[in-house]
This record gives sequence, C-alpha cells and structure tokens, in this order.
Amino acid sequence: MGRHRKRRAAPRLSRRIALLSAGLLIPCTGGAAVLAATTDLDQHAVPSARSRAASRPGAAITEVPGSRSRPATARPAPTASPTRAAPDPTASAAPAADVPFAPYADVLSWPPLDFAKASARTGVRDYTLGFVAAGQGCTPTWGGLTPLDDAVVRKQLKKVPGETIVSFGGPHATELAGGCADTDALTTAYRSVLTTTKAERIDFYLTDKALADGAAAGRRAEALARLQHDRPGLRVSFTVPLRRSGLADDALAALRSAMTAGVDVSIVDLVPTGGAGSTVIASATAAHGQLERLYHQDADTVWRRMGVAPVIGVTGTGTGVQPADARQIRTWATARHLGRLSMWSITRDTPCTADTTAQNDTCSGLDEDPGVFSRILQGS
Repeated sequence: MGRHRKRRAAPRLSRRIALLSAGLLIPCTGGAAVLAATTDLDQHAVPSARSRAASRPGAAITEVPGSRSRPATARPAPTASPTRAAPDPTASAAPAADVPFAPYADVLSWPPLDFAKASARTGVRDYTLGFVAAGQGCTPTWGGLTPLDDAVVRKQLKKVPGETIVSFGGPHATELAGGCADTDALTTAYRSVLTTTKAERIDFYLTDKALADGAAAGRRAEALARLQHDRPGLRVSFTVPLRRSGLADDALAALRSAMTAGVDVSIVDLVPTGGAGSTVIASATAAHGQLERLYHQDADTVWRRMGVAPVIGVTGTGTGVQPADARQIRTWATARHLGRLSMWSITRDTPCTADTTAQNDTCSGLDEDPGVFSRILQGS
C-alpha cells in the first residue's frame, strides 16, 4: 500500500491528445478523478506520522492513544477561572469571501518539512502545526518527545510564509489537559506554549480517547477561559472525529464544557475517516444540526464556525478521500461558507516512492500529481 504503481505517462498523454483532437476532452486542472470507496466513518482514522526523534535508530516511538491505558490518578477539583461572559450565541459574523485553508503539518516529520519549498509548490501559506503534547507529566513538548524550544523546530516555524495555528494533542500522544493534574498547572503550561511559539491561534486535536476524559475536558475548558480572559484576541478551535451520524456524545460534551466555562470556540473542525464526498457532506450536515442545537445559533452562523479536515489518500481503514471527493467537499464548503478547510496532512499530498509509505504519512498511496489535494482544497 505504501508504493504507487509506475506511471505510464506516454500512453496517457497519447490518449489525451487523441481526445483533444476529437473535441471530446476539455483540459482541466487538478488531476484525474478517482471513484472513492465508502469506508466506515465510525472508525476514526489515526494519522501515523513518525516523529523525527522516533525515526532515529533506538529512539522510542510514541504510542497511539488507546494502545495503553494511563494509571488512574486523583484529580483535584479545578479552581475557579476569572469571571468571563459566555460567548453571545446570537452573534452572527459576516460571511467570509472564501474558505480559509490550513493543512496539518507534523513538525517532527523526517526529513524535516521545508515550508518554503512546500508553499512554492502548492501555493499553501497557512499551516496547522502539530502536535504539542504532554511530555513528563505536565511538561509541554512536541509530540511528547521533543522540547518545545527545539532549535530545528523553531527554525522550521520561521519558514512558514503565512499564519500558523498551533495544534495540541493529536493522535500519538497525550494532550496537556490529560497530563496536568490541576487547572493552575495546565494554564501555566498552555501559557508557556503561547509565549514560546507566539501563537495567536490554537487548535485542539482530540481523539476519542481524549474526548472520553471528562475531568480533562473540565480542566481544559477552565484553563482556556483564563487564557482568553488574559488574551482577548486568542482564537481557539476544536478538531474532533466525525462519524456517519455526526458528532459523538463525548465530542458534544467537550464542546458544551468549553461553552459553559465561557470559552469562545471559533471553529469546530471535523475529521472524517474517508468515504465518498457525498458521505462526508451528509455526516457534516448532521453535525451542523447538532451544533445548531448546542449553540442556539442560526444556520449560517453555525456553518461559518465549522471546518472539515479529511485524511487524504489511503488510510488504515482502506481507501480514503480521493481528489474527486476533495473537489466535492470544496464546492460544498464554499457554498456553505465554512470557516476552515484543512487536511491530514501536507506531507501526504504526493505520490509514494520506494522510500515513502502512506503508513508513515509521507505520501498518499495514490498515483496523483504532487500537491493535487492542496490545490483542490484551497480552490486554486
């Protein structure tokens, strides 16, 4: 699955020339459309990027959440956060002219991702950078392994040509709210990340396991309320699994906990595991109805606070989102004025070679042009 078939450029080119001559083919951009097989969206795809540290000989590899349970520890009751008015559920922002696109990028991928070159190839300027996770206890790290102020990572971040969204959690390690024993320590940890990365936009990539931890959800909500009280311009998004029926109860509970604490969650990003574009759209539409009932907002406002982040190419559960599905999602998202489109991940947006595999998130597993998903999802 990690290797792509050899491309037969000459026969394909000959066929296209013949069809063009006959007037039966209209030139278009974006690559060939591939029919996608519908996969079970109830199985949350887990991106399997290897960290730079884990790829070195003898280095430990962070386990996927759920593969080993953490010892239960007593959790002190969260301390009260500063008084903060709850977000106005009737507020309605002006529709965006276009849907912003900020794909995920693993800052620990190996070899290191060159953001300048990637942007030159795909036109992408904004990135969602992951993942900040708990290292030793409540210590914030990249991927649970690498110090937050790692020189190589900091050098990479400086090459991002546009805006950066720093993402916490992810599929391979523990989000800080699960590693910090109390809200005070968690708030301090979050604040240190904001100071080190100078981030003004943060994201929380929460797996099913992270969402099932209600105590952590409470600490996260209280800490974020404090941060937004101190930093009114801080924008927060939650990225959660999307099932066929919409959002699971644990995802809704985490969002409700944040709302009750007074956290302004600007974007709820949905991660479908794969399937046809129409299936993803139907599931996202079901989630839209759930969010309308949760936030008591009008339909247009809820669409604008939603996003979709598909796992592109071949996934662990089978054939994932294909270019044809990405086009359908992009067209739908533009019509609905969604607040964000993303994808896992920028390093997957290229065909595989003898040295790369879809399992390691270094290619898509598809025989498609490099950057095809980026160009489609950003509307270029």
